[in-house]
Amino acid sequence: MLAEALKYRKEVIYRALSIVLSSIFFANIPLLLFLIYMGYHGFFSYDFFSEGVFGLKVFFFLTSIFVLITSLAIFWWVVPLVEKWKKGSFKLLPFIGILLFNLFIVVILFVKFPESGDLSRIAYVCAIGLIISIHIAFLLHAKPNEQLRSLIAVMFIITFMSLNLREQASSVLANGLKTYGVGGNIEVALVPKMLVDNEIRGRLILLSPKHIYIKLDDSDNVSTIDRARFDVMTAKHNKKLNKVEAKSAAPVN
Repeated sequence: MLAEALKYRKEVIYRALSIVLSSIFFANIPLLLFLIYMGYHGFFSYDFFSEGVFGLKVFFFLTSIFVLITSLAIFWWVVPLVEKWKKGSFKLLPFIGILLFNLFIVVILFVKFPESGDLSRIAYVCAIGLIISIHIAFLLHAKPNEQLRSLIAVMFIITFMSLNLREQASSVLANGLKTYGVGGNIEVALVPKMLVDNEIRGRLILLSPKHIYIKLDDSDNVSTIDRARFDVMTAKHNKKLNKVEAKSAAPVN
């Protein structure tokens, strides 16, 4: 009786530890992508991590949720297969329903994929999604010690794959930065706040609390510019940009 109670307690502790460690790792996947993104472009933003904490946490949270939802939306069918493998139970009708749902999502995504034209990035995201889905299935249906081994394998595979596929990992993060208009190689114009500076055009790599990291039109290297000196204008501000250009082109009497 005592031995069974101790065994049950040990399993509960291992299971809780697996869930906590898995949550921490999933929450920090965006951090891994950020570091790879900065390394790929050859810069590091200290103020982005020290002073942009709230925005960083929000971005991390949303990215983590997106990764989990996307993983299950495509690979949910893995969960019942692992349940059959680990517990021997399998319900055919629910599995067919899940499989049809996943196929429906895949068809929708493949309809939009040709627009992106980046199949390597898609393959990278799908591989990450499959690995995460398998681990979620282990968290639900495997023994606690198997969950921990699964987590170690997932951490190693995702980290190793991301470090060796830096271009694909960077493009995934760049896509998220583009969504918020704070980086990802979007075309921008830096409009000076003071007349002593000239307008600068280039591709915005990252916008941090204090600095603008940009690749100028005539360079592939990242330049660091003080954000206090310029306003950043993206494609959404074309009207404002045109006004600025017209004003700068107007003859001075």
